[in-house]
Order: sequence, then structure tokens, then C-alpha cells
Amino acid sequence: MEQLVTVKQGMQPRFGNVLVGIVKIGVAEGAPAIQLWIRTAGQERKQAFREGQSTPLPGTGTLRIDSITPAQGDAAATATLAYTGSE
Repeated sequence: MEQLVTVKQGMQPRFGNVLVGIVKIGVAEGAPAIQLWIRTAGQERKQAFREGQSTPLPGTGTLRIDSITPAQGDAAATATLAYTGSE
């Protein structure tokens, strides 16, 4: 079952045994983008994503970038992540 989580820059949601740091939400090369720091007990990696892209979370499931909304005026940037746990 898919779980949707709305995040802001600086948050660190946990999916199973994986901590996902929200490093930056904004625009890169003219398109909305998000940079994540993915941490497990055995590895760390920083990676940038666009809407619709996904990445495996080691030993726990898959994380897909559902939507990215860059900051506008006083409204902070947000993104919606879709997590599907492995069965």
C-alpha cells in the first residue's frame, strides 16, 4: 500500500529503517527538483530527483517523488513523497 507524505525542506521522515533528509526543494535547470539525503545504517547518499522519479530504499521499499511545489511568495516549498514498502 502506498503512503503519501508531504515534506518541507529540513524535515527528516523515516521510512522503515531508512532516514530521508529533505536537503533542498526548488528549481534546477528550469524544472522543479528535490535533493534528498538517504541514510541507512550501512550507507549514505545525496541525490537529486524530479517529479515522477523513484529510488529504492535499501531493505524497506521504494520512494517516488509524487509532486514538487517550489516556494512562491511567503509559501514555503513542499513536496509529496509516495512510499511503498516491500512485502
